[in-house]
Amino acid sequence: MKITLKRLALGIASAGLLTIYGCGGGGSTTGSAITTPTVTPTLATTLSGTAAIGAPIAGSVFAIDINGKVSPAATTSALGAFIVDVAGMTAPFILSITGTAGGKQVTLNSIATAAGQTVNITPLTDLIVSTASGQPGGSSLTSLCAPVATVVPPACLSALTAAATPATLASATQAVIAMIAPLNPAGTNPLTDSFTANGTGMDAVLDQILVAPADAQGAMATITLIATNTSLGTVTLPGTPGQTATTTATAPSTTELAKATAAATVLPEIRACLASLNALYPKTGFVAPTSTQVAQFVDASFLLGISEDKTAIVGALSGTGDMAIPGLTIEAVGLSPHDMSPLSPAEITTFTQSTSTTRVADLFSSRVTSGNTAVAFTNSVPTSAWVQLRVAGDAGVNNWKMVKTTDTTGCAGGWKLAGSGHLDMHMNARIHRNIDSTGAATFFREWAFHIQKANVIAENAAITKIDVRGPGLTTFGDFSNGITTGQKLQLIMPTTGHTAMRFDDSTGTGAGSSFYGDAEALQSCQDLAGSSAGVTTPCIDETKVAPGKLYVWTLKVPGTGTGTGPVIAFPFQINAVPLSKAFAAANQSSLFATVTSVTPPGSAALLALTNTLLDGQVTFNYTQSAIYGSKMDNCGLYLWNSATNTQVLSAEQNAVGHETSCTFTTSGLNSLASAAKDSNGQSLFKFTTATSGYIGVTTSVLGNQASSGQPYPN
Repeated sequence: MKITLKRLALGIASAGLLTIYGCGGGGSTTGSAITTPTVTPTLATTLSGTAAIGAPIAGSVFAIDINGKVSPAATTSALGAFIVDVAGMTAPFILSITGTAGGKQVTLNSIATAAGQTVNITPLTDLIVSTASGQPGGSSLTSLCAPVATVVPPACLSALTAAATPATLASATQAVIAMIAPLNPAGTNPLTDSFTANGTGMDAVLDQILVAPADAQGAMATITLIATNTSLGTVTLPGTPGQTATTTATAPSTTELAKATAAATVLPEIRACLASLNALYPKTGFVAPTSTQVAQFVDASFLLGISEDKTAIVGALSGTGDMAIPGLTIEAVGLSPHDMSPLSPAEITTFTQSTSTTRVADLFSSRVTSGNTAVAFTNSVPTSAWVQLRVAGDAGVNNWKMVKTTDTTGCAGGWKLAGSGHLDMHMNARIHRNIDSTGAATFFREWAFHIQKANVIAENAAITKIDVRGPGLTTFGDFSNGITTGQKLQLIMPTTGHTAMRFDDSTGTGAGSSFYGDAEALQSCQDLAGSSAGVTTPCIDETKVAPGKLYVWTLKVPGTGTGTGPVIAFPFQINAVPLSKAFAAANQSSLFATVTSVTPPGSAALLALTNTLLDGQVTFNYTQSAIYGSKMDNCGLYLWNSATNTQVLSAEQNAVGHETSCTFTTSGLNSLASAAKDSNGQSLFKFTTATSGYIGVTTSVLGNQASSGQPYPN
């Protein structure tokens, strides 16, 4: 199976009000009176700091004051720095950011007690706010504080009042500082001490930990040391918001701390190695690298699925591969918090035979107990690491293994790509905007469960079904009845004319996918409420899904006996959820690309190109906002023939690296379906008679694929 670009790309000191006071004084030899000028104190009107999770956060920050007034939104810099204007507002303030860090969706909060403060926004500050307010932080708190018709809900101001109580805030801050103390010998305050998102200081601490927030009252938040998957501390929320949370700090052992210290070198070394690899793909003066140049960055153990080995990835990344494009980047977002290896035969047996409703969590807990962590050590020296990689600015983030070798030809650290061992699959979050001929926009959202039929067959031709287990999976009609991670979704073989596995319910009879029509993308149960969806329609309870949640895909062969039943299983971690329709509608210009012109300039001119090879004939020009760090993903061209009620062309053009326009060419297509065929029956980039057209542009933003579609301009 050929590796393509599209397939691959898939964390208290109380600061006072800043004032400047004038000092009078002096004398006179003449005895005459000297008048001391009065200097009016200058009141601070901003809040500034850094937003990061280890990697800087690209996004938008705003503050809400104690009276419910909302500041203008501020965009972060390339290193996550921000300055929020709070002129005319009254302290204290709650701050929120919505953004991404290397493709991972991020919604975090922080708190300031006075204008002029340094106030950071990290997973640690979010935990401080959650602890001080006694209620869930993250997206829960951001949603709670979302202004409705410019009015901030009273519950948000109650949370701010509780969190800003001096003794409570100081206690929460010190509790979190105590948890990270083994990694933070300088005692840096993550809330108010300045730092830069450059992999050093507090930013290095953030790289070494996983903060898992509490998602409900009474639930527990944890800080975990990624290197050893051991707890550094917990926060148990009270049953009622505003009451006191219970905190504990757990000191790691000497051995665990030594491993953590050693693991602190992993990300910097890996990032240096990837920088050397990325240097082979300059945006200007690009010459495709040779296989010899690329091979030094790939380990002999490299594997994706059963057949995509080192030879395949080197070929894709070198002069003969379609991934060898100007500006290609492979970015290490952070360390994976888990060992993401495919399940062993023993794990498959235990996992599939378990009746636990938390079997996904049980799997990863068992791995930690067995010593299988994200970073592997030999004599306390890191030898391999699971790393979250983002390829070419794609919306998805891949968990790949990297191994440390003695071959430092490519880079001084000796780290090489080893792949995931998984089939190519993803669970990307999607938000769609459809613009009709009047300019009116409608929105819908999806979770994609994508795996190509051809990839499954290449792995094992006898596989016909895939079980997907994880949080929130259910069938429509009963999603509100306490669904747990024991639920599963089933994917079955598609009908003729479709290439991706399609949905079904747990029975596997095919009845569960009628609402979607052979689709690969699941909608939320909440969105389906009141729709025509039937009680057997698969859906996802979005109240139980959040970035970082884990799922397991189990591929099955029908029948009994040797070689049948569950044969392969892969873990998968989601890094984003679909943006809300309300957020999408309110932030359209910041999320979706805007088409400014097309060539040919009208539908009549386009439709006149019947039976003409379309290479270089069609160009979309567009603009996009930098507020949330959006990147282009693809452009789509779709044509219909109303006389036969058929689609005669469906073409998706890769737009990665093209931020202002894309021109359709056969070599740049991600996918093509056309009624025009060559002598071998293969689709040509042509179309037969068409009567109407539709265009689409998709960006990668806030961890979502944000697609905007509209009729081809007249």
